[in-house]
This record gives sequence, structure tokens and C-alpha cells, in this order.
Amino acid sequence: MASQEQLQHQQQQEDDISELFAALHQRMVQSGDWNRILGILRRMLEDCGYEESLQKFAAEQAREQERLQLAPLLGVLSPYAKDTLPAHVRDHIGALIRDFLDRNVEDA
Repeated sequence: MASQEQLQHQQQQEDDISELFAALHQRMVQSGDWNRILGILRRMLEDCGYEESLQKFAAEQAREQERLQLAPLLGVLSPYAKDTLPAHVRDHIGALIRDFLDRNVEDA
């Protein structure tokens, strides 16, 4: 069982990570990189038919529900969306984000 000190240290680390994430997100938005990468992602997903495919799958899943409920539908859609995201899209967007991080994060 974790000691109180260990729990406090873990909470502090989580807080630090959240703070860093928020600062990086803010910098990404302010620099215009957020919208640029989002635009690239949208175009890539549209070009490969991902969005249309996901919409069809979502409609099928919704029709199978006796009574439409969002939480169970999202429980099915989220893993499906992650599993079917084309590797070339994931790799390209990941590279763009890594490039942003390389330009904006100092070595610890």
C-alpha cells in the first residue's frame, strides 16, 4: 500500500503533467499550429474516407440499440475509431506534433 508521501508525490507529478499539457496546448493554439494540424488531419481523414466510414458504423450501431443511448454508443465507437484510424494518418499527425514539441520543449 502506498504511503501518504508517495500519494502526494504522485499527485504532484500528475499536476505538473497537467500544467505542462495545458501550457503546450495554449502555445500550440497561439502559434497557429493547432489549427494547422487540425486542418491537415481533417483533410487526410476526408481523403481516405475515414469520416464517412465512421459515420456509417455509428449509424449501424445506433440502429441496433433498442433505445438510443449515448454512453453505450460511445463505448463502442471510441475503440472502433481508434482501431480503424489509418496508420499513415496517425504517423503523419504524430510527426507534426513531435516537430512542434521539438521546437517548443526544452530538454529536462
